[in-house]
Amino acid sequence: MIGADRDQIADVAVRGERIAAIGSDLRGARELDATGRYVVPGAIDAHVHMRTERPLHVYDDTFETGTTAAAFGGVTTIIDQVQVEPGLSLNDGLDRRLEEAAGHSLVDYAFHMNPREANDAYLAEIPEIAARGIPSFKFFMVYDGFRVPDRFIFAAMQEVGALGGMALVHAENDEIIEELLRQNARAGRTARRHSASARPPAMEGEAVYRSLAMAEVAGVDALIFHLTAAEAVRELRNARARGQIAYGEACLTYLLLDPSALDDPVGGTALDFSPPLRPVEHRDALWAGLADGTIDIVSTDHGPRRRVRGADGSLSTPPGTAGIEVRLALMHTHGVLEGRLTPQQWIDRCCTRPAELFGLERKGRLAPGYDADIVIFDPGRDVPLAADTLHSNIDYSTYDGFTARGFPSTTISRGRLLVHDGELVTQPGDGHGRFLERGAGRPASFPSRPLATWS
Repeated sequence: MIGADRDQIADVAVRGERIAAIGSDLRGARELDATGRYVVPGAIDAHVHMRTERPLHVYDDTFETGTTAAAFGGVTTIIDQVQVEPGLSLNDGLDRRLEEAAGHSLVDYAFHMNPREANDAYLAEIPEIAARGIPSFKFFMVYDGFRVPDRFIFAAMQEVGALGGMALVHAENDEIIEELLRQNARAGRTARRHSASARPPAMEGEAVYRSLAMAEVAGVDALIFHLTAAEAVRELRNARARGQIAYGEACLTYLLLDPSALDDPVGGTALDFSPPLRPVEHRDALWAGLADGTIDIVSTDHGPRRRVRGADGSLSTPPGTAGIEVRLALMHTHGVLEGRLTPQQWIDRCCTRPAELFGLERKGRLAPGYDADIVIFDPGRDVPLAADTLHSNIDYSTYDGFTARGFPSTTISRGRLLVHDGELVTQPGDGHGRFLERGAGRPASFPSRPLATWS
């Protein structure tokens, strides 16, 4: 059994939906033998995008297909987003999202709230949204139809901070990006690598600094989504050294892929997003931040789309990645087995710390009283990652050509078997997944607690 702070050989007893005991020689009406395998907490992916019915930016994993993939990958809880369509109130946007998810998710789910326009009426709704179980609010600094100005971000941060909630920021400098894109276009630099060059690491660092400065003045705890640049990690580390309550996220894509992936004529289009893929020195900075606790969690930003055929017959893949099924396995492969993380850090960043940060009080640990979200992970199971071995509703794999060294074999959610020995045993449409209302309030442990070393 591996947890965020220890490992031990032990039995885990379950009664109903909760863990009843951890000990030796425990007996039960049904017993699963995990000899030679790891028993770990159900993983939590705190940054995903399941299908939203809207005119643009529609992802192809529904709550049914996406959470089925999650269950195969050892994920028992997701946090999706309410990306409110312009013209709707925050409450209306939440009502629509709850309706889209209800009865369709195989695993438990929660939401972040994402205002997409600088509507001051939204500020008055923030306490209502928090009271409905959503104390985390995401703000885009980039992307047409999503970005909001600093003035609005700051005012919203003040409201969120007054409630003890958390501000989540997609931190980039939109004006500089737009100017560099214009310069590239005038010079005929139109390849995907040139699009990435318009998003320089230094400007991501600037945007992270600016976001954290706003959060500090507003009096709100902040988490920076998908850090990609060494300069951004440095700004987060500096803020924490000053005593600011601030957190960071690394996404699987940025830990494993580099700009050469953009050159693929079909799959590279899926990776043409912002922030962009970075060279190896930036990926090294992310891994170092995960190891020293500067970066708290690993997520996926899962939001894949199926390939499309153009009028000329060519195939392309709209921007978005599929990682929800492979995150736990690939972090074991490239984190633990390659010596970048200890097994305890692997579980902390994928399971325990997300629960702590986002108020999932009975998730993320194997301990009496916690939800019986349990994964049996087979370290000897090698899985080549391809569309025909995975379960998302897409026709490719973001990590095509990768092999996961170790993979979940059994996933249990609140005491119920979802996947057993690699086979789906609970159907997504039976309503097992439950909406989790979360309370506001600072996580109990900050900064990241010291972690035991593997022995």
